[in-house]
Amino acid sequence: MPSDTAVVTVSGLPPHLAQWLALVAERAGARAVVSGPAAGVCGSTDRPDPDASSAPTVPPEPGDPFLAARSAAAEVIRAAEGVEAWVGFAHSGATGDLLRATEDDPGIDLGQHESASTRQTRRALARTAVATELQLLTGATITRCRDDVALAGAAPERVGHLRARMACGTVSLWRARLLLKETRHLDPLTAATVMRRVLTPVGRHPDDEGPTSVDADELEALLAAPALSQATVRRRLARQLALAESAGEFARRSHRDAVDARDVDTVTHPHGIASTTVTASSERAFAAQRRITTLARRARAAGDSRTLAQLRSDIATDLLIRGQVAGDALLGEAPAAHLQVVVSLAALLPDPTRSSSAAEGGARAHAHARAQTETPYDPRTAGVGEALGLGFLTAQQVRAMAFARGSIWQRLVTDPASGTVIDAESSYRPSAALRRTVEARDQHCRAPGCEHPAQECDLDHAVPWSALADDPSDGATHEHNLHTLHRGHHIAKTRQWWRAQLHTDGSVRWTTLSGQRVTTHPPDHHQPHDLAAYEHSVAERVLAALLEDHTDPPPTTPEMAAVRMRVARTQTARPTGSATHDVDVGPPPF
Repeated sequence: MPSDTAVVTVSGLPPHLAQWLALVAERAGARAVVSGPAAGVCGSTDRPDPDASSAPTVPPEPGDPFLAARSAAAEVIRAAEGVEAWVGFAHSGATGDLLRATEDDPGIDLGQHESASTRQTRRALARTAVATELQLLTGATITRCRDDVALAGAAPERVGHLRARMACGTVSLWRARLLLKETRHLDPLTAATVMRRVLTPVGRHPDDEGPTSVDADELEALLAAPALSQATVRRRLARQLALAESAGEFARRSHRDAVDARDVDTVTHPHGIASTTVTASSERAFAAQRRITTLARRARAAGDSRTLAQLRSDIATDLLIRGQVAGDALLGEAPAAHLQVVVSLAALLPDPTRSSSAAEGGARAHAHARAQTETPYDPRTAGVGEALGLGFLTAQQVRAMAFARGSIWQRLVTDPASGTVIDAESSYRPSAALRRTVEARDQHCRAPGCEHPAQECDLDHAVPWSALADDPSDGATHEHNLHTLHRGHHIAKTRQWWRAQLHTDGSVRWTTLSGQRVTTHPPDHHQPHDLAAYEHSVAERVLAALLEDHTDPPPTTPEMAAVRMRVARTQTARPTGSATHDVDVGPPPF
């Protein structure tokens, strides 16, 4: 071994992390050896089968060095992602150490000597100081540094399981930042449940009451499942936030107040450009966006040379200015919007928990009444509706839209056991029956991790079409041989970079360029595990919110600060291994 090289011995890692670290080190030109028993699994004493630490791949065929090279490269990339997430856990832990050392140091001016000082003001100043220091250490933006400090300082009740997932290398630092930021308005217990449901591996039901640590069974499922795409995380997060925010009278009042503040605002920009923002209830905004996009696509199909974005802008302004697209024979009548919403029948039932007096009467609630005034969860009105490709609506919004004058319903019949679509029909602007059925079944692109809405996808023959075929397995045009693919994934499949096998139950078995094997399934429209009530009681949620950051000890006096400084210096100066003894700090400062 060259004299100018260093040797690092790392022990106590779970088996999968040790293997990942060795793969990354070897790819970077170092020599790595994995041996000996591994530590417990991410806070658990159980140990998974080390052989389960890699996603299923296609065994390289003899004499196919290219597939073998692609498969090996994919394993290193997967390992590097896991190591990066593990390093992010260390980064967040060190940020927490820096924050605590700043908060606890009586020699740092955090306003503790001021009469108006509270724990909240001191914490805010400490976090600002640490974020400023992080900006120097990392070169990152101050916004990202503040997000890192917020994650490092979050209560275990909020991010305990999230940190355990980071320690296992299965959740990256940037994804943890996103989840914390998007759930910061929720109480700690509800926020933790939302994060668990969002991060659940594909094909596994979330465990809302599971331990904070990651046990062997959960880790095995995480390592065997494909990585969650950002599109899937965003869609799941939007669904769970809509569900969490829709329950209770406080949520209804908040929605009503937000809708009451709707407006249209125009802001000027350089180069003769301005932007107009229309604030409206979600269902109306979704319908408007769908209408404009439909008209823009119609114009593009007719040969208009403008981009889709330019067409959306021009059509929207024409409709606002004139009420129609003036002078355009194709778009002049500008038909009304057609918004497809997938929702359970239960969510359409009238809400039995509300009365007119309860809904309209009473004064505005105090801030802490957010949890105290909520009505009990009722499965008859539970759930959310999905405006495909746009976002989610609360059950209340869906009912208001469904029963509004002029609404036209589209029916989707689902299998009561599997929740998959088995029939679809519409009484308004019906498309080809087969396309409608396939789009209703798939809902989005069927490639792994893609959430592109089915209405904007291509219909692809899983088995190449044959004019002589009568059976789907031979290439016939049939729902068992058709699935929806986003154009980018359609190209990958057509060029056989990826191969797909469509089964009669609607599942698609994919084999990718590097030999990864992933199966996607049609959406389950029932999804009871996604729509389960947030079971934490009002008292639990209020208490968790109070304990998280509202503990307010009295401000530190100059005398007490001096005592704490002397204690800290004495403990720092004490030799390692010396006997523990009491420190004489003099008489009390009072």
